[in-house]
Amino acid sequence: MLATQEEPGRLHAREQDDTMRTEIGDLFLTPFGDPSNLINQRGGIFVLQGGPGTGKTFQLEEAKRLAIASNSLCLHATGFHEEHEVPFSAFEQFIHVPGIPDTVRSAVWRLVRRTTSATPSGLAPAHLLQDLFSALVAAAKHTGMVILIDDAQYLDADSHSCLLYLARRAQSHNITLVVACSPDAFCDGVGDWLDLLALPGVCLLKATGLRENDVRTLLERALGAEEATRLADPVHRISGGNPALAAALVRDLRVAGSIEPETPVPVGDAFRTAYLAGLAHHPCLARTVQALAVLGDDATPARAAQLLGSRPREIAKHIAALECAGFLDEGGFRHPTVPGAVLGMLGAERASLHRRAAALLVAEGAPALAVAQHLLAAQERPDASLVPVLRRAWRQLLVAGQTDRALACLRLADQAELGEEQRADITAELVHTLVSVDPLAAEPEVGRLLAAARAGRADCRALRLLVAWLLWFGRRDRAREVLVQLAETCDPSHMDDGKRELSALIGCLWPEVLGDPAVRDYFRTAQDSTLATRHGATAIPPSRTAVVHSGRLRHLVSPVAATEWSDDHEAAGRPPASADMDARPFWNSDLAAVLELMQEGETTLADRLCEERLTRLPADEFPARHAWLAALRGHVRWNLGDPRTASECAQSALALLDEQGWGVAVGLPLSVLVSAHTLMGDPSRAARYLERPVPDEMWDSSFGPLYRIALGCYLLETGRPDMALNEFLACAPKGEDRPADPLGCSGWRAHAAEAYLALGEPEQARRMADAELLRGDRPTDARGRALRILAEVDAPEHRRAHLEEAERTLRGAHSRLPLAQVLAQLSQVDLADGHTRTARARRKEALSLATACGAPHRLRSPASPLDEPLAPPRPAWAEGGQPAATGPAPRRATGAGGLTEAEWRVASLAAAHRSNRQIAAQLYITVSTVEQHLTRVYRKLSVRRRSDLPGLLGVEGQSHC
Repeated sequence: MLATQEEPGRLHAREQDDTMRTEIGDLFLTPFGDPSNLINQRGGIFVLQGGPGTGKTFQLEEAKRLAIASNSLCLHATGFHEEHEVPFSAFEQFIHVPGIPDTVRSAVWRLVRRTTSATPSGLAPAHLLQDLFSALVAAAKHTGMVILIDDAQYLDADSHSCLLYLARRAQSHNITLVVACSPDAFCDGVGDWLDLLALPGVCLLKATGLRENDVRTLLERALGAEEATRLADPVHRISGGNPALAAALVRDLRVAGSIEPETPVPVGDAFRTAYLAGLAHHPCLARTVQALAVLGDDATPARAAQLLGSRPREIAKHIAALECAGFLDEGGFRHPTVPGAVLGMLGAERASLHRRAAALLVAEGAPALAVAQHLLAAQERPDASLVPVLRRAWRQLLVAGQTDRALACLRLADQAELGEEQRADITAELVHTLVSVDPLAAEPEVGRLLAAARAGRADCRALRLLVAWLLWFGRRDRAREVLVQLAETCDPSHMDDGKRELSALIGCLWPEVLGDPAVRDYFRTAQDSTLATRHGATAIPPSRTAVVHSGRLRHLVSPVAATEWSDDHEAAGRPPASADMDARPFWNSDLAAVLELMQEGETTLADRLCEERLTRLPADEFPARHAWLAALRGHVRWNLGDPRTASECAQSALALLDEQGWGVAVGLPLSVLVSAHTLMGDPSRAARYLERPVPDEMWDSSFGPLYRIALGCYLLETGRPDMALNEFLACAPKGEDRPADPLGCSGWRAHAAEAYLALGEPEQARRMADAELLRGDRPTDARGRALRILAEVDAPEHRRAHLEEAERTLRGAHSRLPLAQVLAQLSQVDLADGHTRTARARRKEALSLATACGAPHRLRSPASPLDEPLAPPRPAWAEGGQPAATGPAPRRATGAGGLTEAEWRVASLAAAHRSNRQIAAQLYITVSTVEQHLTRVYRKLSVRRRSDLPGLLGVEGQSHC
């Protein structure tokens, strides 16, 4: 049954294929007209001239079919490039034509057999030619004869001579001769085809290519009228009007199915196969096309001629023939997929052509990238003279963000015969490039560079790169060794910006390393004096890559450092590299500016800088650099009190770079993720990040305190304040010379104060909060949290002052979630004081900020005022460390009158001598509602005035404050 059901489908497919073949046949016949005209004339010479795929072979096949159908004798042969030196190789094919008369076969056989190597080429014995012609005339006398020769440009000299002999005599008899050849029949020096064209009565037919309407007709019957109208122009343009290419493209379209609007026409296997097949029968044209494909964008007829060792005029003729056939357009390819297919034809010869193309471009002084692409394609050991070209190309590719190709240039240069110093330079450039992709991948090259440094062959930039890499992975001893060598061998004033940026990285990773006396003098310069005086000898010097003026970032990247990675300083005096992607190590152009902004309190500008760099930096080309920037921005957003964005940035950073590639810096994204998820109420997810392994060296680096604070916050959140306090106290700087917060204010003292408060030690909490406040008056998140602690532990009358100062501080620091918590507390104070409108405004802003940060649960919403009076979220502390008496008056049992809970609260506040307006403000109700509740209370308790309530309710009178 299944076979029966499928039969109609198979029949339909067969009918479609037959229709397709018919339409394709019409296409191939279009350039030359009706082949029946060639057969019906019974005598004459026709020369079909056209490029690859223009329908010459199809025209001959159709003429052959018509000749056989009309009972004419048909002899056919094809010239082959591989056989053009074999005598009579084309005429020998006549022997194997079915139905050939024995007389003709014998005459051909005698001609082929009697022709020996002793006979001069092209001079067949006259009597044998006469015998052959006589046999042909006799055979054609009654039925007529058609002789078809395809690819005649490849005929051997003997066949060519014999063909001319027959052509001079055929027109007087019933013999039709049809010869097909390429537009340029002289490329192989086979013979002078002008002799044939000069014969009287010869008809020359040239292929003209298909018109767009012809292509539309084919598309309409294959895909429908609508698709044909839409696709006719692109199909005609890609195929160049070549019948074979147009037919192949239609096949690809049928395989692809429906094509969406605005979608490029698919060029598939059928088109590529037809393109290569057309070239296969024309080696001269194929060689020209291959040369153009190898040269790529640098292709010109002159260069292609030099590449092939040909004459420019000859190559120009080939290009003209290919353009006429639709294979090229203005000397270039019509579709970008074609050059790759052409190059696939080359095989082993491809490397040789690329090598010669590189030499040709070098001789012309072409750009480094143009030369390098051929050297990379050849993949052969380059000459030492080409190494500078590869290094220039490396730098340009790195600036363009093409790290894979940039690395390939260096790897190829590293294979050349080089001196030791030049080898060290290339090794340093390899390390420099790899650290932007994956710092761990640079380890083998770092070993080579270390050996070169110990041998005294590494320059200052290589030594700085080594220091950075070694400290990144916590190898401090070796880093100190290289730093001492750097200080001893390099002029402190040389490459000052690069030196300052290295100092910023060291200060971020291991600040105490800068305390070595030999290293200290190297990093201390006139430009560093201001900050050195402010922070001491081991402080992080300013990079000056960012200058804050009038609240705006005026300058982000130092133009001096952009030239640091130029070989032999050849880039001096040139415009600096791009500010977004340049040839410097990723910490140079990213870290120093961000650190300076954070240390100056310009956290929002630091966030803008990170965000701008991330949007312009391709993560797929610079994963390590992008990951480092994302982690930095996560840390900045955390300092701005935005845990949601901070966690997103840190998560993307971890996804870009393997944990092992992070080195000690893995503490940065992990600390952000642990802190953020803890604050957003997801401690279980924070615990999963805490389970990830970290290198032992991280604990002693600057990322150790960040990680400990995150761990401490997690412990505090999960009910272990004693363990949390230990983590916070462990963040205290070891030694007076070490800056505690190289990545900005971590605020470990404020965190410790919160832990002390949770442990019931308010005086210790006050001491830690005061210590945090003594660190300066600059607005920071840590200062705001310290003020919140003081609001908890100070006397109640100081609570509002501390919270209002915390609000101003946190607004200045742009710290959103801590600000939301302070606003929520201030709203309660306002409510207690009867400032209802202010309380609601602050509460609304607090909820908006907390929701935007993904932590609305951090604002403990007070119960409805109709349920219970509002109380402070935490108890205030009176003198002696005991909780002060705060909160609502104790509830008393109601009398038989049965007051409701709402009535009881209104009555209690009225008994405490609160006015109706104050009661309404505290309970979030209207004054009219208060009056209605009091009316019902008076009726139920049988009283007439407010002064009777305290005795009935058992509430002590309180003075209003």
